[in-house]
Amino acid sequence: MPVGPTAHGGGRAPVEPFRVRIVGPDAALRRRLAELLADVAGIEVAGCAEGPESALLLEGGVSVGVADGDPGSPAPTGTPTPQLAKRQRDVLVAYTASNDLIVVLARQIGMTPETFRTHLRRIRAKYEKVGRPAPTRRDLYVRAVEDGLVPPPS
Repeated sequence: MPVGPTAHGGGRAPVEPFRVRIVGPDAALRRRLAELLADVAGIEVAGCAEGPESALLLEGGVSVGVADGDPGSPAPTGTPTPQLAKRQRDVLVAYTASNDLIVVLARQIGMTPETFRTHLRRIRAKYEKVGRPAPTRRDLYVRAVEDGLVPPPS
């Protein structure tokens, strides 16, 4: 098990591995990514699933989506998924994985609070457009869990 410094600067305490769940419709891609991650120190593959609903059944870890072709295509279960740009996904994950203020979150990912709010407006509009409205932070969290972008509550 990897080790790291303790909070008091004394000896080295064990560090838990970063657990990931691989989610995507293509079994070969899921298997290949699992093989690649098996060789990465500090990462443990918690399991693989075809879609977000299946991923919710897996224990622990952060979901990592893999796609064959268009990453914004609908989930294999038929749930319409909005096409979010990478930066929009970053904003969505930061916003839903924390209760921090927008000012703090924006600073953490390197943007102004107004740019962060603009991304949130566009994300909400995209979810509305596919028939999955998310007007509140809690609603966005539920959408992010459904789409495998953030882990469900433990």
